[in-house]
Amino acid sequence: MNEGEKIRVMIVDDVVDTRDQLEKLLFFEKDIEVVAKASNGREAIAFARQHRPQVILMDINMPDMDGIAATEAILTQDPGIQVIIMSVQGETDYIRRAMLAGAREFLIKPISADDLYRSIRHVAKLAAMRPVAPVAGGVAGVAATAGQSSVDGQIFAVFSPKGGVGVSSIAANLAVAIRQQTNKKVALVDGNVVFGDLSVILNLRADKTIVDLASRIENLDRDLLNDVMATHPSQVKVLLAPPDPQRGELVTADHIRAILEALRHEYDYVVVDTPASFHDRSLAALDLAQRIVTLITLEMHCIRNVILFLEVANLLGYPNDKVMLALNKATNRTGIRAEDVEKHLQRKLALQIGDAAQEMTLAINQGAPLVLSKPNHQVAKDIMNLARELIAKSSAASATATKETKSRGLLGSLIPRR
Repeated sequence: MNEGEKIRVMIVDDVVDTRDQLEKLLFFEKDIEVVAKASNGREAIAFARQHRPQVILMDINMPDMDGIAATEAILTQDPGIQVIIMSVQGETDYIRRAMLAGAREFLIKPISADDLYRSIRHVAKLAAMRPVAPVAGGVAGVAATAGQSSVDGQIFAVFSPKGGVGVSSIAANLAVAIRQQTNKKVALVDGNVVFGDLSVILNLRADKTIVDLASRIENLDRDLLNDVMATHPSQVKVLLAPPDPQRGELVTADHIRAILEALRHEYDYVVVDTPASFHDRSLAALDLAQRIVTLITLEMHCIRNVILFLEVANLLGYPNDKVMLALNKATNRTGIRAEDVEKHLQRKLALQIGDAAQEMTLAINQGAPLVLSKPNHQVAKDIMNLARELIAKSSAASATATKETKSRGLLGSLIPRR
């Protein structure tokens, strides 16, 4: 957005007083301009096409067409619009539905002036950082460098819908374990761009980070990747998060998609440390991943969040074998058994990783992954088994794809299967 240019805002709410109150709150903000007000979802779709707002304040509960349906329709016609969903209810289901529709933020009524201003300026700033055709320019540049053939690598996202379950530690150890077992090119990405921990866990300096790639996304190529990524002693290449949250906020979901696609063409395996949220940056990594290693612990609130994630994964159309459940910090001291979790989730746990809180903490403090510092520890062996399982699944999938392509021939590959 150019200096002096105002943020164009449209307000959508079926209550006249709410529309007028929001407009009054924004009236004296010199960098914000209300360009339209709509009373329902259908009117919002028409006004969005007519007035081209940059940000839409969208009420979720409206008659005829609700805010979720209107958001989906508006973003279909103009994906660049930033939608902030408003609701009097803050239940997880509402937030999930808003996220799936493409909303960037969720505000609970009554909305304070400070929260309103912050949200509008925040999403407008993110929109200004959106790259121009990032995937086409960036990935093509990587694949075509010096006529060298590209790698069709596998992306493994390590994820949990609850924080504090050890995602970053497992992701770091997993990347090293895959490198040890395959001796192939492995990249590790700190997808938690706001509060990333991999620089501490691996004792690496964050001289250059993912922000350096995001700011030059149109020029993304092999040389730029090599220049920005740090090299761990295990020879795993690491893309670090910035040391301050403010800079991390500049990295968008489009940046994440472009960077992961580029890495997939350069590395045999890409491991992504994914933040515990359903925001668009997390979903960008989860969408591209061939496998989502979903960590679960024997705690009721973690189990509840995993149930929610499985519902989201189903809504997003993820196949069942894409989501791989792994029990982390497995112990018999919580009063919940792994068998009970499987029964409750109606899903099998792919494997279990033992509980070694003290050893893991020591490894983090020393900046040495457990699979390197204590390779004979049972937890290190568990992580090596996880790496082995992922490698085997990816090899089997590649072999199946190759076999199908050969059996169908050129003509068959051009005709979709029924």
